[in-house]
Amino acid sequence: MKRETVKTLVLALLVIVSLYLTWNIWTFQPSLDPIENMKYLESKPLTEEEREIGEVVKPQQVFYHGGDSHYNADSKADDIWESLAKWKLEDSRDVSNSKTFSSKTKFLNFVSGLDGQKKLELIFSQTIPVETFQSILDWNSKTVKNQAFDRIVVPFDRVKTPKLYFISYKNQKVLEVNLNNDITQLSGKYFSSLNEYDRYFTWQVNKDCIVMLPEKNPLFSRQSFSMGTFSADKFKQALFNNPSYVTSGASGSQTVYTDGQRRMVYDSDRGSMRFTDNNGLKRTEAGTGLSKIMTQSIDYLNSRGGWTDTDEYVFFSHTKDLEITLRMTLNGMPIFASFEPPLLKTTITQNWGSTDVLSYEHPIFFRNYDSNPEPVKIESGAELIEMLEASRGELRKDNLFRVFPAYELSRSTEDLIVVAEPAWYAETKSGNYLMIQDPRILGGGSQNGLE
Repeated sequence: MKRETVKTLVLALLVIVSLYLTWNIWTFQPSLDPIENMKYLESKPLTEEEREIGEVVKPQQVFYHGGDSHYNADSKADDIWESLAKWKLEDSRDVSNSKTFSSKTKFLNFVSGLDGQKKLELIFSQTIPVETFQSILDWNSKTVKNQAFDRIVVPFDRVKTPKLYFISYKNQKVLEVNLNNDITQLSGKYFSSLNEYDRYFTWQVNKDCIVMLPEKNPLFSRQSFSMGTFSADKFKQALFNNPSYVTSGASGSQTVYTDGQRRMVYDSDRGSMRFTDNNGLKRTEAGTGLSKIMTQSIDYLNSRGGWTDTDEYVFFSHTKDLEITLRMTLNGMPIFASFEPPLLKTTITQNWGSTDVLSYEHPIFFRNYDSNPEPVKIESGAELIEMLEASRGELRKDNLFRVFPAYELSRSTEDLIVVAEPAWYAETKSGNYLMIQDPRILGGGSQNGLE
């Protein structure tokens, strides 16, 4: 074979190979699935616990008003809330300007049972969007939107035409809803005998609100329990899309983790973890409403494992910027952290952008084993009135909005042991929460606010 022929064949072969490789490069379509799903494969939830919205949004206090007498039924709050979730709610109307609520006095008397009617009152820690109530209760009304309420009142005297009232206490707004239920079943089940409930009385603390206070010294339990802690690595695995790309550095009690876009600070002294996402899109003026933010917050905690089987967190408050706060509870009562060092965190907070969480804070500890509870009596209503009458500053009477029992959580002298002490707390009109202490003992009545 001539040399020229060999060259021609080799050249032709090279051209064919070149065309084949070029064609493969042009038509190559890699599978993106492994990359897109990498975050789901690599992220690992903190725990496997999940919650429904009805377990997180529920009343903080429950009262039965029996004409001239009033009873606290907090011990039945969960059962009563579950019963209400099964009721059929039908059409509704705004009755804020009706004769029944034509004055502030009539409004307050209706809500607090001073109008002589037997009724149930459920008090929530802050206003809940009507859309959230609709997602929990059997209520499909599409005509009621963009409203929020912090109380529910169910009169028991209207057996033939049963109704339920959503109340916005600060704004004096009342929504009347017809019920397709036999309300005598609930009143008979929980309030046919009232001996198990503590008697309370009403006190008009200022022109804007009436609070319920106990006739006697209520009995609660002081509890101490050991703590377990979530490691920084567990939070890292749960929160970063690709934990293997995360770098870290330590300074004092803080360890900082970042992947260049997201940042996590694990602080052992503050007992907290803070996660921020600089990539998240901020919400616009006409952005997502509170109800959707609350749902997103619960879904986020479900997907990232933000719950524990030993600690109960419930929706407690929100800011104007729609920062959501869930607070740890014990025996159905909210827990506030003491300001005495070393510090503890008792809340989960989230701030959302359009679709992603912008910041997320979570305690690093969880309850392990409880010790035997010790019975403790706290102040009666009469003693509380004396203390509040003498208070100044934020706890002055004209600045109060709510009074309720809660726990203060502090560390004991023993390592990893914390103590929950029952006490009275107040919510001020500005939305701060303060422990009620005797100003005559403190010397002037200057109280510190709590988280």
